[in-house]
Amino acid sequence: MSGRVSLLGVMIAAASFVLVSVVHAADIQELTDKLPRAYIGEFLWDGDKTVQSVVFTFDKVRALNEQNAEASGCGSYQVGRQVTTIKIRMFVKLPDLQVEIFEQSPEGSGAFETGGSHRGTLSSDLQRIDAQWTTTASGQRGQLHLRATTSAACEPAASI
Repeated sequence: MSGRVSLLGVMIAAASFVLVSVVHAADIQELTDKLPRAYIGEFLWDGDKTVQSVVFTFDKVRALNEQNAEASGCGSYQVGRQVTTIKIRMFVKLPDLQVEIFEQSPEGSGAFETGGSHRGTLSSDLQRIDAQWTTTASGQRGQLHLRATTSAACEPAASI
């Protein structure tokens, strides 16, 4: 009898590992399916009062594995009439929805900083991104706050 109980215990334990694996796979699939494809908001360098309007649009979202996803697309930062467009890559980690966002290939402003990344969180309902930019070379920091929107363009409406 004790042999059957032990075998049952081992089978339950094995089944729970399989179930946990399936749950994580479903979570990453749910994330990639439900992640909004557009966010708008603001960026502000620490110690500066100049608010930059930000748009991020993701045209590709994919699972890298059971715990990590990648979203890539384009973005823009606007201060007054000056607009800089960029390419973006965001990595999202489960289960805590930690994000890291990289920016590259700026067009429109010679003074745009891409040497660093935004690190922060994606809200559990996937509707907000709050992250801190840190410049690798200088350590300068800034705050990014985005909210999901139904659609957005990486360029201002006047240039479309």
